[in-house]
Amino acid sequence: MLILLTLAALFLAFAVFCMFGLPYMLMGPRMFDQLAERRDQQVMAGALLAAAISLVLAPFFVPGLISDGSRVQVMAETLTGFIGRA
Repeated sequence: MLILLTLAALFLAFAVFCMFGLPYMLMGPRMFDQLAERRDQQVMAGALLAAAISLVLAPFFVPGLISDGSRVQVMAETLTGFIGRA
């Protein structure tokens, strides 16, 4: 799991570099001036931000997805704060 998360972080960093770093090296600061006007770049920046957030949150949710029913219940109670069994 750690290897997959590290690989995902590496790919995400490369994607961010391709989207922001490379154009910044070629165009300079005016690249960010055009970001406010171009909707496609805003959507891509939002998608990269969502991918980064989901990568950070993945270790918290993965154990509940790959475990048996009793462990999922414990994880759900821990995440929601509701501890009470019927």
